[in-house]
Amino acid sequence: MTVYFVLCAAYASAIRQGLYRLLSPIQLVAQGLIVTVVSMESGTLPIISWTGVLSAVSGSFILLNHFFRGKTDSRENVTFDTLPSSASSRGPLCESIPLPVITTDSSGIVVEANKAFSSLVPGGEISGKPVTEFFIPGEDFVSLGAREYIVFQAPLDGLFFFALVEMPRERKKREQSKGTVSLLDPATGLYSHEYATIRTAEELSRAFRYRRWLCGVLLAVEFTYVPGLNYQEDMEKSFLAAFSSFVRTTVRDSDIAFYLGDRKILILLPETPQQGAKDVSLKLMDLPEPLAELKNSFPFSVEIEYGFVYYSGNYPMSKEQFLEKLHSNLGGASE
Repeated sequence: MTVYFVLCAAYASAIRQGLYRLLSPIQLVAQGLIVTVVSMESGTLPIISWTGVLSAVSGSFILLNHFFRGKTDSRENVTFDTLPSSASSRGPLCESIPLPVITTDSSGIVVEANKAFSSLVPGGEISGKPVTEFFIPGEDFVSLGAREYIVFQAPLDGLFFFALVEMPRERKKREQSKGTVSLLDPATGLYSHEYATIRTAEELSRAFRYRRWLCGVLLAVEFTYVPGLNYQEDMEKSFLAAFSSFVRTTVRDSDIAFYLGDRKILILLPETPQQGAKDVSLKLMDLPEPLAELKNSFPFSVEIEYGFVYYSGNYPMSKEQFLEKLHSNLGGASE
């Protein structure tokens, strides 16, 4: 009864604060408790008690879901809490912001623009024009006045508010460098070392943000010559190309294989547990018959080492730390 009265108080508090989405789950929990207790005391069919338990548990899960979703939304959603909602204060507010700012109506027609935004447009005529003449709503980055900006947008009293923040120089260089990166390594057909440095950092960041698994597998091909044997560059290249093709066709579509140079291949396995990384490593050690025959036909010995690392996503890890662990774990070898 104490718990029931507490839930009744929570129900009244939710009504007072306008949290109407919480009323149904509180009702489920409260009524479920009453049904469970009363049915057990009165000796009714067990199904009645289990129905009460199901109602209470369902309501509890819905309440927990609202609680955690509210925390996630408050952490990830960009809001402009400092903006007043009254339409009469929008004009002075826009002018007081030292960033390029505009507001549009629901059809995308510019209602107001401050001087900072007007200075980016030749002629400064902005009001009454479609916002699409300056940038596409929904895009994260825009270019205006020979500068690049990050776009923040939010609804504001029936209108839409847009603010532009100039992209930091470091971010500009990084975005520009991404555009010139060669995706593929021409010798192996795998993704390039340049792309590996970008994608590895991105996958680590994504794994940490969403608390997802990420595994990496490192393959190292070693050629050992007997004394007196001349360097066989063409043979080395032929085996490396054939082995890279085997890797490329063996890994899943969701996995990403890179050629790091120095006869090393990196494979990123998103959303993969530790055992999965081990299985992939051993699978790549089991060479198909044509590739095994090619390997045994050389006058020098060929050995393939592997190492793998598992990242849980529960703590930050840099790209350098990830690769260092991979190199230190090299040790498994082909027969």
